[in-house]
Amino acid sequence: MPYCLNPRCDKPINPEKTNFCQNCGQRLRLGDRYSAYQPLGQGRSSRTFLGMDTHQILDPRCVLKEFPMGTDADALRQQTARLAELSEHPQIPNVLAYFERDRWQYLVQEFVDGRSLLRQLQEEGTFDEAQIREMLRTVLPVLQYLHDHFVIHRDVKPDNLVRRSDRSGTLMLVDFGAVKFSTQSTLGNTGTFLGSAEYAAPEQLMGKATTASDLYSLGASCLHLMTGLSPFDLFDSAQGEWRWRSVAVGISDSLACLLDRMMANSLSDRYATAAEILRDLGASPTQIQLAASWKKPVWSAIWQDAGTEKWECVQTIEVAQEVNALALVPDGIITAHNDGTPRRWDASTGVMVRIFEGHEHCVSCIAIAQDEATMVSGSQDQSLRVWDVNTGNVQHVLRGHRGKVTAIALDTSLLISASHDETIRLWELPSGQPLGVLQGHTHPIESLAYDPASQILVSGDAGGFVKLWYLGTRELLRTLSGHTARVSAVALIAATQTTLSSSWDMTLKLRDLNTGGLRRNLTGHLLPISALALELNHNLLATGSHDMLIKLWNPHDGKLQSVLSGHTGSVDALAFGAQGDCLWSGGRDRTLRCWKPAHLI
Repeated sequence: MPYCLNPRCDKPINPEKTNFCQNCGQRLRLGDRYSAYQPLGQGRSSRTFLGMDTHQILDPRCVLKEFPMGTDADALRQQTARLAELSEHPQIPNVLAYFERDRWQYLVQEFVDGRSLLRQLQEEGTFDEAQIREMLRTVLPVLQYLHDHFVIHRDVKPDNLVRRSDRSGTLMLVDFGAVKFSTQSTLGNTGTFLGSAEYAAPEQLMGKATTASDLYSLGASCLHLMTGLSPFDLFDSAQGEWRWRSVAVGISDSLACLLDRMMANSLSDRYATAAEILRDLGASPTQIQLAASWKKPVWSAIWQDAGTEKWECVQTIEVAQEVNALALVPDGIITAHNDGTPRRWDASTGVMVRIFEGHEHCVSCIAIAQDEATMVSGSQDQSLRVWDVNTGNVQHVLRGHRGKVTAIALDTSLLISASHDETIRLWELPSGQPLGVLQGHTHPIESLAYDPASQILVSGDAGGFVKLWYLGTRELLRTLSGHTARVSAVALIAATQTTLSSSWDMTLKLRDLNTGGLRRNLTGHLLPISALALELNHNLLATGSHDMLIKLWNPHDGKLQSVLSGHTGSVDALAFGAQGDCLWSGGRDRTLRCWKPAHLI
């Protein structure tokens, strides 16, 4: 029966075919697709559930992991994207989806149907040397694969080694809830201990896990499987020595020495890599590469679905600041940053040519007027500033919002601004005189789009709602629901009467402007979508995401055209060139990138 994911719900079990918890009212499904059914375990700050994917018929089972959204929320988003890429390996479960809801983060992974080595030990008895050698030859390549990608599992143990019950019998490494993504500069940093203490290396117990810590844990797992005893019972803490050889039966000196070296207390005495252990086991040099060469269709399928037109990055500009927004002007790009100063860059040379000084806090949005000589910026300082693009002079400072200004839309004589104060304000241009306030949102507003010809305004908020307004009468036409997280960007296609909205729920919805009916629901990003841009002359829709990818779609049929990779951080800003022959992107990796289709390079 569906299980409520609200940690404060005291009656979480619900009847079948219910959409909301009958006790607390919480929505039971994530993304209207995944439901929790049975708790599987609980860590210090996370919970794991057996879940059901309502879109799957043959085997709907999946695993849901729930994490509180803390100061490291963005780190988990990035880790999810990395895990999705790593799960191409056949011995790592697929990442199916990621969600954020009510200050909680949810990772949905493939359910591995099989038997763990711990359960095999309990049912069949201790492992002999041949079984241990076979297990090492199978598990070490996947550890080498993880370590080559700077990933430390941190919880290698018999219960997390599961042999599939299908014909393949693949031995899977599961439960990546304690995974650590590392670089050479962070390997020695002290962090929180995660894992299972009886299998953990000494340095891991002190919060300083390294890749060699996984090798120690694998060695300790071997001792458990060979003896049936916990590693705690096999270690003489008074002498600081392992006392397992007298318990294990029929183990050769060569394997015993190898295991002792895997579990050496000192890192200098321990094996440094899985490849070294494989060599001493007598494995062939190609064995490490064997597993890595077999890819499951996760990210690869996304590329296979893409059109034949390939886009390539032709220019990268280092901007030294995270890019919150960008806009194009003749021969240049203007970017918005957290330090409160928009900057103008020469598109051909990549040189900064002007700084716009005046805002007191982070600049979150910018827009260029049709005359291409006027820019408007919105800031966390609750103000808007109207600038002369060519001189950098401030023409007006507009105040009225009581929260961060998050979005701007412009017409020849109209400025529209939205804010976290849940209001939309209208201003006359060029005078800057206030014209009115639109109220109706009950959540901070995140995005705006305006079509001057029809006078239709679209706004999206942090509650997942999209509102349609007619500015001729300043009337709210309708409210569209469906997103389960903040609406990061909106757009309009007047010719087809379509509104588009992207969200942190990782979906892009195309809906009928008149009825609100859903036309297409595009998915593919594995982390929140943070930006979108339209280029209708070439039927292109671009989306940028926290998964560091840009996807190009056909907005009419919803087909994926191309996937652009290269950014090393969230892609938060996108803009097509005036002729549609290039796309500019910016984000948290502090770069601007220019992309062009291959046939134009």
